[in-house]
Amino acid sequence: MKKSARERLIAMSMASVMAFGLAGCGSSSTGATAATSAAAAATSAAAATSVAAAATSEAAAAASTAAAAASGDKVKLSFYIWSDEENYITKVVDAYNASQDKVEVDLNSVASDDYDDKLKVMLAGDTSVDLVDIRGVAQMTTYANQGSLLDITDKISGSKLDTSKYGDMWKTSDVDGKYFALPTRTTCWALFYNSDLLKEAGVDAPGQMTWEEYVDYSQKVQDGLKGKTAADGTAIKAGYWVPWIYHFYSVQHGVYVDDKDTQYLKKSLELLNTLFTNGTHYSYADVSSGTYDYMSEFENGHTALLPNGEWCVNMLMNAAASGQTSVNWEVAPMPVPEGVEDGTSWGQFQYAAITSGCQHPEEAFDFLSYLCGSEGAAIYASTGMIHAYSSEDAKDALVKASGKESVHYLFDAKKVQEQPNTNGYDEFVNAYKENAELYFLGEEDIDKCMSDFTAQADELRAKAQ
Repeated sequence: MKKSARERLIAMSMASVMAFGLAGCGSSSTGATAATSAAAAATSAAAATSVAAAATSEAAAAASTAAAAASGDKVKLSFYIWSDEENYITKVVDAYNASQDKVEVDLNSVASDDYDDKLKVMLAGDTSVDLVDIRGVAQMTTYANQGSLLDITDKISGSKLDTSKYGDMWKTSDVDGKYFALPTRTTCWALFYNSDLLKEAGVDAPGQMTWEEYVDYSQKVQDGLKGKTAADGTAIKAGYWVPWIYHFYSVQHGVYVDDKDTQYLKKSLELLNTLFTNGTHYSYADVSSGTYDYMSEFENGHTALLPNGEWCVNMLMNAAASGQTSVNWEVAPMPVPEGVEDGTSWGQFQYAAITSGCQHPEEAFDFLSYLCGSEGAAIYASTGMIHAYSSEDAKDALVKASGKESVHYLFDAKKVQEQPNTNGYDEFVNAYKENAELYFLGEEDIDKCMSDFTAQADELRAKAQ
């Protein structure tokens, strides 16, 4: 008996979890959904309790630090991250520890797919966690509102950090005018491409395009590669779109899934469905099945075009260093909607924060400002990652580390925040994705898809009132 789309979606749930776990690499609007939705259910009483206990916590922290200094022991800080970030954050921690004689940071890496659940448990309980990695502004806002994170507004003001180097997205990193985290790195989507495959297809390297032009360009690439196979015999596709972010077209307009105007949300789905069904890109059934890995397909020469995030630079560098790939890759600007400024892309910050229960907040902030300032930026760039604390030096370091001049597009992009810092936003994302997936599977037409989503969105707004 043929399964319904909903049954197939359930059957693909494990594959979806794996895919959305990569949000820790950049698409946190997907990776943090479950954790932030659950955490958002915490009552305002938690925040009130945290405020009431602030004076006691500060006194205990001062006493603990004084005791460590008197004994000659190092102050030890525990820092939890998700495993995808281990290869570059480890380098920052090692460099910081080598520079210190009174403080030592103990790095704890949790499997990326398990991190959000682990974080929820850690921040809900009385644990000895001092610093935590946070996926995106929505998750940060939720945990700040429930009183789990330390208010560092005054510490930032009194530090040497130049927050202007975080760019425009810093303006939306506050929670009601207060700051509870610093950004470690910034994600940025661009068009990665295989230069050799494009030459084989007989098409020029891509420049700035509109999305409509990208559809036509993909068809030319597919036509040029017709009948051609990779070294392992796999038929080559023009492109691969990962099943993580469906409202990209809307985001580039500065419109989010909780907006009442859904015209750009609809256009985004229609455009994606064209790519999934016209034979130029892997189908939605393929990319959501768990059978294919986007980076493996690109590294092995199975696809020429890969719209994806800046973390691909780090992944490609590591794969090349280990002998896993010799793909000749480059970066081009992300296509834009007609009428939107050239160079417009999307992305978001990943953050690090001090927990409200940290017994050594001054030492923790010293490390946090190192991780999230110029020192951390230089180390990130050397590994092929883009730090949130941006500068010309960081751009030059990434060009040198990667050997690719084209990575400058990742710095030059005009990034729109991938998600707003509003409570409950993930519920709108979930509703949109649920209906989008049914549309991509052919179980609903676009009008039914948008009608059902609009009804669910209206219910969410009514519930929030």
